[in-house]
Amino acid sequence: MINTSSSAETFGLPLNQSIAFANHKGEFKERLKKQQLKTLEPFAPLLKQFLEPGEEVLLTMRGCSPMSFMEQFTSGWMIYYIKRCVLVVTDRRILHFPARSNYSPRHSIAQIRFGDVDTITASTFLSRKFTVKYKNGKKEVFLYVKDTKKLKAVLSEVRMTAQQPTTFGIRHHLCPKCTDPLTIGEYLCPSCKLEFKSEKKARNLSILYPGGGYFYTGHPFMGIGDAIVETLLIVMVLASFVNLISGAEGDAGLPVVILFGIILFIEKLYTVFHAKHYVREYIPVDKEIQPLRR
Repeated sequence: MINTSSSAETFGLPLNQSIAFANHKGEFKERLKKQQLKTLEPFAPLLKQFLEPGEEVLLTMRGCSPMSFMEQFTSGWMIYYIKRCVLVVTDRRILHFPARSNYSPRHSIAQIRFGDVDTITASTFLSRKFTVKYKNGKKEVFLYVKDTKKLKAVLSEVRMTAQQPTTFGIRHHLCPKCTDPLTIGEYLCPSCKLEFKSEKKARNLSILYPGGGYFYTGHPFMGIGDAIVETLLIVMVLASFVNLISGAEGDAGLPVVILFGIILFIEKLYTVFHAKHYVREYIPVDKEIQPLRR
């Protein structure tokens, strides 16, 4: 590895400037330097907390977190804003930060330890993505990553085979307070007891309140849109039901009630599905987190 400089310019982080500020051919570019520092700055406090002794940052990228076909199909183009993330490649792992639409932190962090990885394949033609294949056979795809050529070059510098695997075997989340690994499917840190938003509450709020699941998971614009649609559907169902009871529409009243009822049911299913997936990014209930000293 080339010398690492940890100066005020790099926010006090152990950033390997010779690699981070160069293109895939190893040539220093001022444009890349500005780009890297701009992407890195909002995440510097978190990185200072999570980086291990001797670990160095090699590359910072913007992209989209892995998503299922159903997430893409039911969300449309909005999913690429919802799933935005920042990826920090070090000499030991890839730190994955789910981010807001403006690429600011959401106090959520996951890691891909190189010891768990079989291969990382970067696509450098049109699709701008990279695929992580884990040793246990599972795969994940990160989309809309602009620096796949650079990623390919950086990974060639990393000795993945020298890294130790984890018990998780795949990408897994870390507690933003104590930095310990979180148990998959459990929304309470086993070490410091930090509470995270849960699938159960996301489901209940999605069912009970128009847009409730989206507001709970921190997606207010989707919540507003969903609340408007659901409220209109509820009004239509109630109005159709009143007409049915009063006999104003005759035999046509029942099919109308059933039709709007089915549409409302499907809309609720979509909201529950999305909200349950979004909380799997482990969003802390407490927005003001004081990290524990290590």
